[in-house]
Amino acid sequence: MKTQIKRAVLLGGSALIVLLSGFGIFTGMRGMLKDIRQWEADNILYFYSENIKLQLHGSLNEADLLAQSALILGTEDPQWLDIAAASLMENPAVKQVYLFEGDTLVRALPQASEKVQEGKKLKDFSYAYTLAKVVKELVIEGPVVEMHHVPQSVFLFLQPFTQQGAYLGLVVVALDSDYVLEQFSFDYFQNAGYDYELWRVDQQTGRKEIVISSNAEMDFSQAAKTNFYLPTEWNLSIQPVDGWISPRQNMLVAAVTLAEMLLLGLLLAAFVQLQNKNRKLRKIAVHDPGTGLYNRTGFCQKLDLWLRQSSAPVQLFYLVFEGYDQTAQLMGPEQENTVLKGLYPRLNAYIQSPFLAGRLSAGNLVVAIRDEMDAQQREDFARGLSLELMLKVRIMETKKFLTAQVQHALCTLEPAQDQLEVLIRKYYLRSGNLSPIHSLTQKIQRLIQGQNGIVFDEDADLEILELSKALNQYRKKAEQMAYSDPAFKVGNRMKYQRDVNVLIQYDKRRRFRLYCIDICSFSQYNELFSADVGDKILREVILRLSRVFGSNLYRINGDVFLGIQQSSENQEQLSQQLHELLSRPVTTGKASLNLEVRIAVCSYPQHGSTPENLLDRVQAALRHAKQTNLPTVIYNSKLDQLLRTETEILHQLQARILDQTLEVWYQPLRDLPTKQYLAAEALVRLPDLKGGYYSAAQVVALAERSQMVEQLGDYVLVQACLYMKHQGKALGLQRMSVNLSVQQLLINGSAEHLLTLIKSCGIDLSLITLEITESVLIQSLEQASATLEQLRKAGIRIALDDFGVGYSSLNYLSNLTVDVIKIDRSLTKQILTSSKQYTLLKAIVEMAAVNHLSVVAEGIETEEEKQMIEELGVQYIQGYFYSKPKRAEELNEFLSEQNRKKFQSEQNRKKFQ
Repeated sequence: MKTQIKRAVLLGGSALIVLLSGFGIFTGMRGMLKDIRQWEADNILYFYSENIKLQLHGSLNEADLLAQSALILGTEDPQWLDIAAASLMENPAVKQVYLFEGDTLVRALPQASEKVQEGKKLKDFSYAYTLAKVVKELVIEGPVVEMHHVPQSVFLFLQPFTQQGAYLGLVVVALDSDYVLEQFSFDYFQNAGYDYELWRVDQQTGRKEIVISSNAEMDFSQAAKTNFYLPTEWNLSIQPVDGWISPRQNMLVAAVTLAEMLLLGLLLAAFVQLQNKNRKLRKIAVHDPGTGLYNRTGFCQKLDLWLRQSSAPVQLFYLVFEGYDQTAQLMGPEQENTVLKGLYPRLNAYIQSPFLAGRLSAGNLVVAIRDEMDAQQREDFARGLSLELMLKVRIMETKKFLTAQVQHALCTLEPAQDQLEVLIRKYYLRSGNLSPIHSLTQKIQRLIQGQNGIVFDEDADLEILELSKALNQYRKKAEQMAYSDPAFKVGNRMKYQRDVNVLIQYDKRRRFRLYCIDICSFSQYNELFSADVGDKILREVILRLSRVFGSNLYRINGDVFLGIQQSSENQEQLSQQLHELLSRPVTTGKASLNLEVRIAVCSYPQHGSTPENLLDRVQAALRHAKQTNLPTVIYNSKLDQLLRTETEILHQLQARILDQTLEVWYQPLRDLPTKQYLAAEALVRLPDLKGGYYSAAQVVALAERSQMVEQLGDYVLVQACLYMKHQGKALGLQRMSVNLSVQQLLINGSAEHLLTLIKSCGIDLSLITLEITESVLIQSLEQASATLEQLRKAGIRIALDDFGVGYSSLNYLSNLTVDVIKIDRSLTKQILTSSKQYTLLKAIVEMAAVNHLSVVAEGIETEEEKQMIEELGVQYIQGYFYSKPKRAEELNEFLSEQNRKKFQSEQNRKKFQ
C-alpha cells in the first residue's frame, strides 16, 4: 500500500513538473522573441535618432553659416544678410530669416511685414528665442505657427553667435514643417512594419505635443522609445504593427513547447527508474562486506541521521590497528575473514549504549556511541575499547597481538564527514608529534626563525642520538661564526642585538646600562708602528674590558666597543673605573703606549626600548664626547635636543640642495707680495630656524655620516665654479678653493666625476683648488694619491688643509702630491708666545719653498700676527684681520672697492713719478 502511494505521488509530481516546465518554456520563448524584436527596434531607434540629430544640426541647419558670417561681418550694417541669404531665400522651404543684434531684431527676410518689424525685442517672440540666448547653442523648435505673416507651420532653427563665451546675437531660419519632416523619411518605419510617433515636450506648458504619427489611434505605451535634446526634449516611439510577437510566432512557440514537454516527460520516466535502481544499490553500498559494519559513507549517513533526530550527546572514537596491512598479508584471507567477522559481536558485547560502528579501511574502525561522558570517561572508555578489540592472530605458529590506538572526541552538530576528518587528522598529528624525526625538524625550524635556547636532546635511538649531537655541535659553530668577531673572538654587533633582545624579552622591567668605549686616535698606532701593534693593543683592551663586562662585551667598529652592565653600580663611578683601567700603559715589544679613551653611557629603558634605539643614543653621546673633547658623556635630554637639531639640519640641507637655495659664502685670501686678493675659499652656510646659521663643521660632519656629503660637495663645487665664471675672474680672483671630503675623494671614479662637474660649468680647470685635510690624506695616502695625481695632471691645484694638527712631519713635505699647504689656526696663534711654534712654522715655510709649495696662514686676526707671518715669508693670509666670509654680492662689493683703491693708488703713483 505504501509503495503504491509513493508511486502515485511520484507520478503526480512528475506530471506537475512537466506542466510547470512547459509553462516556463512557453513563457521564456515568448519573452526571448519579444526581447529580440525589442532589441532590433532599439537599434533602429538609435541609428534613426542619430540620423535626425545629424540632419537637424547639419544639412537642415541653414542658420549656422549665417551665424558665422554675422560673427565676422558684425551687425552694424545688417544689409549683408540680403546678399548672404539670397540663394537661401530661393528655396521655397525657407519661409523666414531673422538677424538679431543682442536682443534686437535688426534684419528680417523677406522684408518685414507690419506685424514683424525691425527693432522688435526677443521677449516679443516665443520662449525658444530666449532659450537660444541662454544656452548659447543651436535651439530647434517646431512645428510652430508663430511667424506672424507666414501662416504655415514651420521649424525654427535658432543659432546664436558668441565671442569668447559672450552672447552677441542670433540668426533664425524658419523651414517649412512638411519639408523638414519629409527629410526624416518616416516611411522607412512603415515599410519595416512599425507604427511610429514623434512628439516633444512644450517647454512652457510641459505638455506632450505630437509632431507626426502613423496611427493616431495606436497606444504607444508599450512601444520602444528614445529621446534626444535640441536642447528641448524630443521623443520617438515605434511599435510593430502586428505586435511584439506575431500570431505565427505564437503558434511556433506552442509547438516547440509541446515537443519539449513530451521529451521532458520521457526523461523524468527514465530518471524515476534509474532512481529506483540506485536506491537498491545504495542499500547494498553502505555496508562493509567483510565485517558487516557500515562503510565510511554508510557510517556518515547514519551518524548525520542520529544528530538530526536527537540532541543527546554522541561520542566519537577512531581506532587504528597499526601494522594491520602487513599482518593481514601474513595471516591469509581465511583467518582475516574470521577476525573481521568477530568485530561486531565483540563491540556489541562491550558497548551497553546505542552505537554505530564502521570500517573505514583495512585496519581502521570508527565507533559512535550515544551516551553522556566527560573527558576522563572518554579516556577510560577508549582504553577499555582498545583492550577489548585486541586482535590475537597466529602467524607461522606464533601468536601475535594487534592493539588499536584510539583517538576520541565529542560529536557536534556539524556534518559527520567533517567531524570524522578532523578526528583522523588529530590522530595522525598526535602520532607524528611523537616521532623523534618530527621533533628534530620542529627544533631546526625554530632555530631558522631565530629562536634562542634550542637544545637537541638525547634520544634512546642511537642514530637519533648521534644526529642530535652533530646538530648541537654545528649550531654552536654557526652561532660562533655569526655572532663573533673573527679576529678577536669577541661578540659583534649582531650578538649585541641578540643579547639585548633576550634581556628585554626575558624581563622588560630589568634595568641595564650600555657603555660605548672609543680609543682616541687609534689609527696613528697603525700608521706609526704596524697593524700587528694595533691588533695587540686591541687584544689588551678587550682583555681589560672583559674583566668588567664579561661575555657582554662587543666590538662594533675598528676601535669602538660596547659593554652591557646589569649591576646597580653608579655609572659615573664605573666610567671612572674604566678610564683608570684603560689608562695604564699597554706594552708591546719595547714600546709602552698610553691610551686615551672616550666613554658614552645610556640606560634601558630610559633612553630606548630596542637594541637599535639604545645604540643610536649611545653613539650620539660618543659623538658629543668627541666634539666637546670630554672623557665621558652620559646621554640626557640635551643630547635628545642635539639629535633633533641634527635631524632638522639634514632635512634643511636636503631641501635646500634640491631647490638650489643652499648658501655658499666666500672668504678672500690676501696675497702678501702683491697686497691683492687673488683667491677665495668657498664655504657652505645653512640657515637655522632662528635667524642665524648652523655650524659649518656640524653640517659637513652630519652630511658625511648620512651619506649626503657627495651631494653637498658637488653643489658647493658647482656654485663656486659658476661664481668664478660669471663674477670672480672679472674681479681679479685667480683661484677658487673648495673643500673636498674624504668620501668624495675615495669613491670609484671620483676624479672623472669632479673634472666633469668643473668642465660643465665652462671654466678653466686651473682656476680651481681642491682642499683636503691633512688627517684624511695621511690616513688614506695610498688610496688618495692616484686620484689627486689625476686631478693635478688635469690642471687642478691641490691644497692640504689644517696642516700642523697632530700629524705634521717636515720629512714628508717633499713627497706630498699637493701644491698648497694651509697652516692651521692652532699653530699660527701660538707663534707670538711660543718660540718653538715660531721655529716650527719657519721650518715649514722654508721646506715648502724648497718644494715649490705655496703657504697659506689661516686664522690671522691681529696686526701682530699678520706682521710676524709676513716676516716668515708666507705668501697668503686668510683670516678675520682682512675679511670674514661673505655672501657673493658682499664679496663683489669688497673686491670692487679693493680694485678701485688699487687703481687710485696707481694713478697717484704715476702722478708723482
